[in-house]
Amino acid sequence: MVESMNSFLLTGREMPILRMLDFIQEKLKEWFYERRKKANETFHRVSIWAEEEMTRKMDLACKMFVFNLDSMLFKINSEGIEFIVDLKKRTCDCLEFQLDELPCPHAIVAINKRYLQKFDYCSNWYSRETWLKTYEGHVNTVGDQKLWDIPQNVQSKITKPPDVEILQ
Repeated sequence: MVESMNSFLLTGREMPILRMLDFIQEKLKEWFYERRKKANETFHRVSIWAEEEMTRKMDLACKMFVFNLDSMLFKINSEGIEFIVDLKKRTCDCLEFQLDELPCPHAIVAINKRYLQKFDYCSNWYSRETWLKTYEGHVNTVGDQKLWDIPQNVQSKITKPPDVEILQ
């Protein structure tokens, strides 16, 4: 994410500071609007990114063999390597299921074996509702400085820059 911001800021880096701040503000408004619109237009239970990730993982899961150990416990064989998936605990030996809180390919093959919904095993962080809440706010413009309504008690304050010790 930082690299994306850094590459975008290359455009505004040579601008005077106030113009650069306006530039950043406008870009953030644009990004929030685009993401909010995209989230509103999706009909999936999870974000588009999570949906695409699970689709990619489903392609990998098609090549695996699954064996029931219990109603919610499975042994998955993937190219000769065995993984234990516990759907009740939401764990897999590969650790991807626990770390990403999104079903790994081994969990997906176990979920499919039980005819369950893979979305039920995704963290709430990937839900459409969370996605919408992330971008529900707006980046408000500052407006023309001449139109600002600054209270008198704030106008009378003098703000000085912080004391800085120069290290040599």
